[in-house]
Amino acid sequence: MNNNFHINEELALFAALGIMMVLFWRKPNSKKSRNVALKQRFAKPPGAFAVFFAKIITLAILVISASALIEYSTNIADYEEIKCDSREHNHHRHCNYEQYTSNDLKLQLNGFLLTPEVDLGVEVGDELPHTNSPDGPWFWAYYIAGCLALTSGFSLAKKRRKIHARDMLVAENNLRPIIRRLALDPNGVVEGRIDLPSPVPCSKSSKKENRRIVIIYFFSALMMVTTLLSIYDYFYRIDSGMNFLPKHELQASILALMALGFVIAANVSIKYLSATYTGEGESVIPSVVRNNGNTNQVSKRVESREQTVSAKDVLEELAKEMRAARKESELLRGQLAETKIKVSDLEVELEKKTIELEGIQAISVDMERIIQENEQPGNKNLSLMDSVMVGDNLFNGDKIDQQIVNDPKAIAKAAIEAYKAGRQDLENIEFDF
Repeated sequence: MNNNFHINEELALFAALGIMMVLFWRKPNSKKSRNVALKQRFAKPPGAFAVFFAKIITLAILVISASALIEYSTNIADYEEIKCDSREHNHHRHCNYEQYTSNDLKLQLNGFLLTPEVDLGVEVGDELPHTNSPDGPWFWAYYIAGCLALTSGFSLAKKRRKIHARDMLVAENNLRPIIRRLALDPNGVVEGRIDLPSPVPCSKSSKKENRRIVIIYFFSALMMVTTLLSIYDYFYRIDSGMNFLPKHELQASILALMALGFVIAANVSIKYLSATYTGEGESVIPSVVRNNGNTNQVSKRVESREQTVSAKDVLEELAKEMRAARKESELLRGQLAETKIKVSDLEVELEKKTIELEGIQAISVDMERIIQENEQPGNKNLSLMDSVMVGDNLFNGDKIDQQIVNDPKAIAKAAIEAYKAGRQDLENIEFDF
């Protein structure tokens, strides 16, 4: 910068990075009871829209940074041509500017990253050191590295969420038959007849994800501090009375928006990585019952190993097994009795329906006979008398109470009712005798 600006930018950059990491780093609290709600809110994963928006921001910053580096490489090539066209480096139509024309990768990288003579035309912050200025390649390389760190963070968090969801689904499918057995045998877990599978623990961020969070914090602070230094240089020039064009304000606005967008995407990625997914709780099977069953099983095994076994102990265990088997057999016997009652009721209903079907078949035969005897050519009127006569003739009933004309469905129903009434009268007469 100008002679009036004597701040060591490198020292200021690292000092600001350290201060921001200390301020924003989350420290574990010893008072868990006071901060449970806050931790639960922080551990909640971000929404799908927030993750999608953060990925869009990351992609946009990545495209802008890559475009800036491509433009810088083009400027490097143009600068090389200018150098080679000069008399100083042109010897018999051969360029001896080895810094760019050499096939050595190290020299090419040095020419690309350590050449302050080439710029991008970004005048906001161009007086900063070459490694921190937006006018050089390092600034945009930082952004690309930060975007790659954000992308890997999103990938890690998504992978952990999918694995936890799959484990929860498998555990739910495994618990369904056990829950049915518990409905028939509520004390099966406590008494050791039913073994419960291991519960799915809550999913917390791993060490790898914590390291990725630290990297994202570092790049977030780095880009924020570097952008602030560039904008500070911009305002310093304004105070110095230098003339600025609208493109300078546009460049400063773009740099500020990129830094803000990167910080927003970094916060979403950190929240996604540090999210805690709940495992199997007491909503599935109470932990008290699970722990009680496991404790009983472990204690029995420990006692059997430590104490000597006698014949009396074996008889007691056999008696316990016998009592458990007796309880289970009584339960099955009760279920069998209920099933037999249901089967008996179904047999009675089946017999009734069979008798009713036989009667309807008999009604159909007599109805065909009545139709052949009483129906005249061209006359299709059948009365209720004709239908009721079928049931009355079969079982000596007398249920004539209305007249129906030209309604075959009503006539059929009347015939069936007459048949049922006549059969009931016959059963009553047989019961009197």
